[in-house]
Amino acid sequence: MDTARPGISEKSAKGGVFQQLISLAGNVNIPLKNQPDVPKETRYVVSVELDDLDFQRFSRVLIIENGELIVQWRDVVHSLPEEWQSAVLVYRGHGKNQKDLPILIECFDSNEVKVGFFYDYDSAGLDMVEQLSNDKHHWIVPVQNMELFKGINKSDEFLKQLKQLDSVKKRSVPVSIREHLYYIETNSLAITQEHLINNRCSLVTCNLK
Repeated sequence: MDTARPGISEKSAKGGVFQQLISLAGNVNIPLKNQPDVPKETRYVVSVELDDLDFQRFSRVLIIENGELIVQWRDVVHSLPEEWQSAVLVYRGHGKNQKDLPILIECFDSNEVKVGFFYDYDSAGLDMVEQLSNDKHHWIVPVQNMELFKGINKSDEFLKQLKQLDSVKKRSVPVSIREHLYYIETNSLAITQEHLINNRCSLVTCNLK
């Protein structure tokens, strides 16, 4: 089992070995097979192989988009809706592990683990969540607050994501995603997870039915 120190950055972790591993953290024990569980008191982000995870003993996981946030997992946990503060945070990955993410999600689903997504609140994030999720899953989104959003929005990034926006608009998607798509498009929003956490935006759970 490998561990990453809290000070590690996403860029410095882009070596080949990390692309084979799944990075997890959280305020709960992380269940592993054939080795001791990672206790919730640990201060490290844990990186393990898929086969190391004891899926049957997970209860709730939250997949996050940005590797920087897995390092700041304590701040993330305290910002989440109460029911998700006991979730294991799972970084979506950036190499082979990102390509294997659908397999990881399927393993959680097969063991009736509650799965949530916390991605950037923008067209690209919405596009990824829609493609990875099913109607059993949940999405963590900010409470709509345009006064706050005006100060942290990246309108230039919104323009770069028009292709993803159009892609989602052309697909048959759940009502909840359609509603957020409309809100993002109407207000030209592109807000990163870091800005949501650092500015203490209120977060709520959105069902993906």
